[in-house]
Amino acid sequence: MSKPRATPAPNARYRVQAPEAPVPKSRGPPYKESAPAAPSGPSLSKRKRLPLSTLLKTLRQRFSALPSPIRRAGRTLRWLAPVIPIALYFPEHVMQVMWVRGPSMTPYLNEDYEQSQTKSDIVLVSMWPWGSIIPFLKPPRLERGMVVTFRSPANSSHIAIKRIVGLPGDRVTTREPCMRPTQIVPWNHVWLEGDAQDPRKTMDSNTYGPVSLSLVTGRVWAVLGPRMRWLDWKDWETDNDDAASTHRKSVRDRVVKDAVKLEQPFLN
Repeated sequence: MSKPRATPAPNARYRVQAPEAPVPKSRGPPYKESAPAAPSGPSLSKRKRLPLSTLLKTLRQRFSALPSPIRRAGRTLRWLAPVIPIALYFPEHVMQVMWVRGPSMTPYLNEDYEQSQTKSDIVLVSMWPWGSIIPFLKPPRLERGMVVTFRSPANSSHIAIKRIVGLPGDRVTTREPCMRPTQIVPWNHVWLEGDAQDPRKTMDSNTYGPVSLSLVTGRVWAVLGPRMRWLDWKDWETDNDDAASTHRKSVRDRVVKDAVKLEQPFLN
């Protein structure tokens, strides 16, 4: 009697695909593909920006919700923000108010110094780097007779006030305590002296020599008090019958204008 043949085990590497049943044709309308579903992840589209009016309205609402002291401080800072830079820039580059101390500029400044040494003239100093308030209207220049402020070569932290007596190229006959009888003012320097007739009451170029123009910080325009008056440097060349005019003439006689012709140095 023969044994029945065993059913072969299916091979794991191969599969036999069963025949698919035929799909019946439908008589309805043609099949339309549906639109793909929207992705569930985050959108990459740009965020709409809020209008400026909406943003300002939101900021006002948030500001009004703050405590009262913070709102008061914010309003104060809003007004101080543009004022502080102007207050810092103006006295350093435009105008400055200074007090004149000592007898070096008497009697032109501190007129009552001999009677009362406690009073000091208040002067208005122009710190503007050009010759006029409007830039490039006039070239910057210094003239004999101008009263200027400068950093003292003897003490750079001290701002002094003196009068320009000599310009570059002038020969100045010095006075005490200068050891040289005459001095030629070099290029880019000026010779400064006080208006006091007694040389012991002023420390000027007779003590530390010609002053570099880089140390000059401003020009005195007017006296604000105690007696207000405008200062005109052109009065230096005029002669009157008073003692101050006689002293100015003696100072002018000590200066030989343009005694030496100086050429401006140049850089290679």
